[in-house]
Amino acid sequence: MNVAGRPADIPPTEHFQCCTCGGTGLDSYGETCEHCEGLGFC
Repeated sequence: MNVAGRPADIPPTEHFQCCTCGGTGLDSYGETCEHCEGLGFC
């Protein structure tokens, strides 16, 4: 939090949908995608 009691501004970042899991964060076995570590984006 900043001095005014509001959350600090976070600059926008560019994310790309994971090409391995298609953005789900899971592989075909239902396990965490190793490529994006379960986030769904790279």
